[in-house]
Amino acid sequence: AMQTKIDVADFQSGEKSSLPDPMFEFELDDIMSDFKRVGMINFFVSQMFPFPGKLAIEKELVLKSKAMMQSQRLSMAVDIMSMIKMNYYDLYLINRKIQINHDNQLIVKTFITAAEAQYMVGKGMQQEVFKSQIEMSRLKNEEFILTQQRKNIFSELTKLTKVVVDENTRINFADIDTEYLLNKDNFDINTSKTTKLIDYAFEHRADVKTLRNKILMNQTDLEMSKINRLPDFTIKLGYKLLPFEERNAFSVMFGVNIPFAPWSSGKYDYAIKKNEVIIKSTSEELNAKKNDIRNEITVIVNNMNSLKETMNFYYGVQIPQTENTMKSAQYSYETNMGSFLDLLDAYKMYQEAKLMYYESVNMYLKMIAELEKATGINLKN
Repeated sequence: AMQTKIDVADFQSGEKSSLPDPMFEFELDDIMSDFKRVGMINFFVSQMFPFPGKLAIEKELVLKSKAMMQSQRLSMAVDIMSMIKMNYYDLYLINRKIQINHDNQLIVKTFITAAEAQYMVGKGMQQEVFKSQIEMSRLKNEEFILTQQRKNIFSELTKLTKVVVDENTRINFADIDTEYLLNKDNFDINTSKTTKLIDYAFEHRADVKTLRNKILMNQTDLEMSKINRLPDFTIKLGYKLLPFEERNAFSVMFGVNIPFAPWSSGKYDYAIKKNEVIIKSTSEELNAKKNDIRNEITVIVNNMNSLKETMNFYYGVQIPQTENTMKSAQYSYETNMGSFLDLLDAYKMYQEAKLMYYESVNMYLKMIAELEKATGINLKN
């Protein structure tokens, strides 16, 4: 729809650069009251010519409006791409959660087997079997909920892309390289790099370009309101049929409007002041937008640095430690050196560490997408 409006602007620019329609007039003059005689028959052709430069400014105004719409279209495209990325990364997280859920079901099955074996030889309690079965039921319910959430993301991606995305769509997330993300040398953004990103955003962001084009369009409006104070011209040529004279006659008329008349010129003053205020307002809006961009990029970079540390902590420290703790607790339980509650606690800590790791990966990916949107740069290139 936006592209159609942009295409229409090309035709409008041609329309604005055309002269007004000429006027043809036919006049019967000195008609007698008995309608039996006409004293004069007149034919007139007239053309109005705007003051030189008015048509060019009107055409320029349409082209500036087109440039602003092109920036708006780009801004809309950036927003849509960002939403697609966000849903794509949420889909990645849901798939990881489902995979973790399946892994946890395998782990809990070993717990059930161990608890039943202990109970069968009189070394365990039936309550431990029930607890492990309850945990299995919880995982089954969680799997169902995650599957429904994935369907919702499929629906959202279908709406955004206009392409059917469902369970049959092959998505392997090959572009998400967690080892690349964990490398501290990648996406290492210091203060000087942050400043460069902010300057790049000021120059290339679509919404900033939209406001700049809006200012240019308002400046053209101001030029138009000033040049409207200059008069337009009208030339009128006529041919008169004089039935009671020996010869017919021509007539020539030159007319000019009076835009500086005291009783009408006030509207031009108001138009000029209005456009000056609009330019000032849009300039202030642009400055406010730049300030928002500066704060937005700074916050995103800080969050990325925090999430980088969080990812490396869970991946390099928390997950290995909780996994070893769970294996130790399982061995202790199977050898009657630990309780089943200790085993469940260790299992839940391991489960929580894996989930938090992928949550941080998801948030980090989203921060990259947010930074790409905020700056207009593809950070992976």
